[in-house]
Amino acid sequence: MKELFSKKIENIHKNLMECYRDTQKYSPTITGAEREIFNRELFQKILPTTYRVGAGTIVDNIGSETGQIDAVIELPFSLSFPISSGENRVYLADTIGAAFEIKSNLNDQWNEAIAKIEEIKTLNRHRVEKEEMTLLDTLKIPAFIISYTGQKKIETIYKKLENVQPKNWPDGILIVEDGIFYGRAAGCNRVYEAENPSGSILAFISCLYKVLKKYSSNTADLDNYCEIL
Repeated sequence: MKELFSKKIENIHKNLMECYRDTQKYSPTITGAEREIFNRELFQKILPTTYRVGAGTIVDNIGSETGQIDAVIELPFSLSFPISSGENRVYLADTIGAAFEIKSNLNDQWNEAIAKIEEIKTLNRHRVEKEEMTLLDTLKIPAFIISYTGQKKIETIYKKLENVQPKNWPDGILIVEDGIFYGRAAGCNRVYEAENPSGSILAFISCLYKVLKKYSSNTADLDNYCEIL
């Protein structure tokens, strides 16, 4: 059984990289390839059917919006709205379990990825009244960066994060090729680190699972969105 589990995790990593390398043989104008690979080879295979994965824009109940988000995991019993087709949707911040920025090479796309995380972190899951105190982990959407290639050591990632305001740190960074993962399970006081292919995949899944479980009961009250119409 131990060998079976280990082999399964190894195969997830192998399949992710094989599919990614396969897309590199074709035109670089293939859009969404990285996102679709991760969705197909990981999210769809491990997440319970009660979680819906998609892409689109997130809006909170004061009207703040993100641009296009590569991947979003909705919590159970969530509401979201299609944009011309079901492939892209408008999501309510209250019901987002996690959001993801997916890149090819984080060495080259670091600034772009961090800018998207900062964009996601501007939204609030619920309205904060004047002088109200609340925890950022409860208020903000967990946001992860996934890159197929990039930094080769966790120390390098920490060094780069020194130039990012702590409130805008991603909740996790996964470098698939070299098996690097740093993650923090929001609201759970748990930090994950891994520096090998199988370990990084397992750490990422574990971190994500804890985050989704922590906030699985979140629901949206559409009455709170009336004021932005």
